[in-house]
Amino acid sequence: MEGKGQKFQVEVETGEIMDAEILSVVEIDGKEYAVYSLDNKNGTFDILASYVTKDQEGYDQLIDINNPIDKEKISNFIKSLVA
Repeated sequence: MEGKGQKFQVEVETGEIMDAEILSVVEIDGKEYAVYSLDNKNGTFDILASYVTKDQEGYDQLIDINNPIDKEKISNFIKSLVA
C-alpha cells in the first residue's frame, strides 16, 4: 500500500462516504495495518486503523480489525504516534 498522504474514500457504518487520508502504514508481527484519519467536516478528525490485504486482483483493500489482540497492538502503535 502507498504510504503517508494517500487520500481515499471510505464507507462508514452509517453508510455515509467520508474522506480519509493515510497517516501511516505499519507491519506488526507479520500483519500490515493502515492508520488513517477521517475528516468529520467540522474541524475534527477520527483516527482509525484497518488490516491491509490484497484482493483477488492484487489491489490493496482495508479490512476491519476484529481480533482483540491485534486491536490492542495497533492501538498501542497509534498511542505512540500521538504521545
